[in-house]
Amino acid sequence: MKTFAVKFPSGNSVWNAIVTKQDHHQKYKVELLTQEPHPILLQRSPKGEWSIEDRGSQVFSDGDFRQLENAIDAQLEEMYVAKHMLVLTDFSAVASNAARYAAALAQQLHISKLVLYHSYESIVMPSTSFAPLAAGPAASPKLNQQNIAALKNDLQDRVPEYCEIEALTDERNLIEAVNGLIEQEEIGLVVAGITGKSNLEKVLTGSNALHLAKACKAPLLIVPAVAAFQPVKTAVLAADLREVSRSTPAFAIKSFVRALGANLLVLNVDHERDHLPSGAVKEMSDLHRIWDDGQAEFHYIHHQDRAEGILEFVGQQRAELLITVPKTYGLVEQIFHRSMSKKLAYKSHLPVLMFRPDV
Repeated sequence: MKTFAVKFPSGNSVWNAIVTKQDHHQKYKVELLTQEPHPILLQRSPKGEWSIEDRGSQVFSDGDFRQLENAIDAQLEEMYVAKHMLVLTDFSAVASNAARYAAALAQQLHISKLVLYHSYESIVMPSTSFAPLAAGPAASPKLNQQNIAALKNDLQDRVPEYCEIEALTDERNLIEAVNGLIEQEEIGLVVAGITGKSNLEKVLTGSNALHLAKACKAPLLIVPAVAAFQPVKTAVLAADLREVSRSTPAFAIKSFVRALGANLLVLNVDHERDHLPSGAVKEMSDLHRIWDDGQAEFHYIHHQDRAEGILEFVGQQRAELLITVPKTYGLVEQIFHRSMSKKLAYKSHLPVLMFRPDV
């Protein structure tokens, strides 16, 4: 659940309301007083159509409810359209490439603020090219300041003129720092770089990389070392048929794709060609109910290896971005070990954008 405030007009008055979203943007509780005993209850369909479940204790007209619903829609759009971006760096070539990719993406997303961050906390772990990881205790705070200033200077001409760049480096724990900055700076997108399979596998167990993917409270964009920016015209959402209605952050994904001005292809890969697994018909119905609003195309393909099937489809469609909502037996820490996302992150030349199911 997430709570936010809205204002809406009713006659000659303006009401302040506290809105709590529930059931993955499908239900909203509206309180005009703190802990109101009889609040307003609204329902919102995946297509954005509102209905009133309970009118609450206040006397509002249908027009007043439309004003309230419009106010909630506007606030949700404000919350989920990325305006500020956080770029994590360890000053490696891979991290610098990811930062340049982020700067170019800032043009397409109309980002108004880009925050560069480096944590120089001491971490005892193998060397890695995964950008968020700290450089280690050998680098002095003074050198880190110089490095991040140089990176900021390099990106200055790559971002839109209206985009402010802020550079931060300190000794905070990386995960705490990232989530703290997401809240403080109203970050809508976190960007990090990643390199090949061998280096990635060396640091998976107990590493900040795994914990970052699990704990990051904003969408996380992983940029492979070889990725070169191309304007995102087509994005592929790799969707499975497990608990679709309860684990798909549709509003957040739709808001991001709209901000890009891109086409969205919703893809399901099934290795069973001859029969559908139990419950698949209902899950397919839920998938269409969520996405069938004229903004997405649906594709169903068969492949013995789901990850390879997705990569082949992405290549055929010449997509510039792959979107995933990792689900790994209910434990996000398995994201790089057993889920599709691990394979996609190191095999694909495309950036992989990960949304948590609960955003």
